[in-house]
Amino acid sequence: MLPRKRSTILLTLLVLIRSSEQYSSGAPAGACNDQMPRHASIQAQSTPPPYVIVTSSSQVRQGDSLNVTVGSPAGAPTPIGGFILQARSIQDPDVIVGKFTSLSDPVNTRLTTCTFGNDTATHSNPSDKAALTFQWEAPSDFLGGVEFRATVAQSYATFWKNVESKVVEVVNRNTVITTTSPAPTFQPTTQAAPPVIMESRPSPPTETRDEIYQGCADTKLCYGIPENCIARGNCDAIVAVFVAGDIYTFEIQGTNNPKYIAAALSMDSKMGDDSAMECVRNDNGRVSLFTSWTYPKVEPFVRRSDSPQDIVQLKESSNINGKLYCKFTRDVVSTVKGFTFDLAGGKYNLMVVSGDSMKEADRVGFHSIAFGATGDSLALATVGTAAGSSKLLVKLHGSFMLLAWLGTSSIGILLARYFRQVWVGRQLGGKDIWFAYHRILMVLTWLLTVVGFILILVEVGGFATTGDNPHAITGLVTVILCFIQPIGAYFRPHPGTKKRPIFNWLHWFLGNAAHILGIATIFLAVYLQKAELPSWSVFILAAFVAFHVVMHIVLSLTVCVSDGRISNGRVNSFPMKDMMGQPRQVTQVDRSTDAPFSSFRRLLLSIYAPIVLLLAVAMICLVALAPIGEAYNSIMGA
Repeated sequence: MLPRKRSTILLTLLVLIRSSEQYSSGAPAGACNDQMPRHASIQAQSTPPPYVIVTSSSQVRQGDSLNVTVGSPAGAPTPIGGFILQARSIQDPDVIVGKFTSLSDPVNTRLTTCTFGNDTATHSNPSDKAALTFQWEAPSDFLGGVEFRATVAQSYATFWKNVESKVVEVVNRNTVITTTSPAPTFQPTTQAAPPVIMESRPSPPTETRDEIYQGCADTKLCYGIPENCIARGNCDAIVAVFVAGDIYTFEIQGTNNPKYIAAALSMDSKMGDDSAMECVRNDNGRVSLFTSWTYPKVEPFVRRSDSPQDIVQLKESSNINGKLYCKFTRDVVSTVKGFTFDLAGGKYNLMVVSGDSMKEADRVGFHSIAFGATGDSLALATVGTAAGSSKLLVKLHGSFMLLAWLGTSSIGILLARYFRQVWVGRQLGGKDIWFAYHRILMVLTWLLTVVGFILILVEVGGFATTGDNPHAITGLVTVILCFIQPIGAYFRPHPGTKKRPIFNWLHWFLGNAAHILGIATIFLAVYLQKAELPSWSVFILAAFVAFHVVMHIVLSLTVCVSDGRISNGRVNSFPMKDMMGQPRQVTQVDRSTDAPFSSFRRLLLSIYAPIVLLLAVAMICLVALAPIGEAYNSIMGA
């Protein structure tokens, strides 16, 4: 009986020992890579974990520290039995980054080494634990995103893998940290956690320029947009190439919180048939690098599956304060879509684009934030700042269209509508004054529009839409309406004929439709990235519209009052009375002299014409001098 009792006691002790191995001294060495606790054949739970990992900041400078807390949120008090916690690189999740320097519960937790000193935190005994806080130090030779990853066990048979924190960006020593994570609320703990430590070292002097700009003058090739942004250090998008022997290192950075920033090697300054390299910000905060091939003006425009992905190697990446950055190398010689790209022996136009959306999961959206290309093909070993392609045709297109639809057409329409009974008896070239000037102004509108349209077709190499902005479509309709107007006017029926009212109404409708659509197209152009107009340009256009409408209202009232005086006080006509092609029958109007208030109308015209032309010239100056938004913002303190 005694031997049986001893056997029972021994068996019980063995079971207890086995059960306690899981927590007795922390995670086993085999858990360093996959964070699996090696609990026989027991698998991790598939349900959402009752634990979270929270950091005291979403950014940390190289060599500085932040706090990392693992625990169960308040309201769901689930104790921690065992755990293993590490910081993993976003670029390579198998790489452990940084080290832990202190812990809030030295009795129940400890630090251990998987690849280098104290890079892993784990438990030291199997007792239940509340929230645990550790201080983690970022390495001084690492730049990019990390996330804290843990496996947390509630009991021997119940544990959760891949409990992850939000991404923390390790930034260079010169970066000013402005973001912090909200203080988490965990289940109560019996031991006081140390105070949150945002920085463990004095901050160095602030430097405003990003690292990508360093060396653009003397050690690497740089191209940025808008023009002259590299000298100011505030490019919307920039690409830099550094050559050391046979290693070609690329850097690309986009601002204004882009979804992607991409650079391309192109045979010209136009989009299409280019080998592109995309730095993409995923929804989970990770930054990934892809290559793709672009197509000229046909779907799918860009496709990753047509480009090998192993020709580039990501070295660093970050997404900090709305700036998306990637640093990578590219094979010296690569073949994409049958084209051979020889970085050492070839010359290429550098192209850089950025946008705020993805069209599909594996395809970038329209370059809504920035687009530009170097004007000349360059050897990538060239040092200095590359010049962009000429924007002369774009500026001329914008200037001609502004003069046509803000200036000449507006004045021409006003003359035809309100000045037919002014300057009676005076002629120019055998035609009434109002008609002669109306025809001159509308011919100018036609010429400016047609020439402007041809210029932009030459610039873009044909008709092309501009993403979600319908500027190109409304502009094309405006050009078509404008083009057919003089043709219809040439074949107009004689006054008094049956078809003259039909012509009058069609000519009026198409002319006004073209004018309204032309103004709307100019409004849309303000939001085109290629125009580089400051956003406050819309206020100048709004001032034009308001002034134009007010003058039409005043002149319409003037014509009504004038006709009322002729009709002995009865206002029984409207300003468009002549649209029917014959004089009114109610009252015979003396058309041998100027209408009443003609002097007042001429006064209004002398005010309207200069102001409209002044507003048109102001917009033309903005187009000619673009981009000037940065200078304005700096003056206004934006």
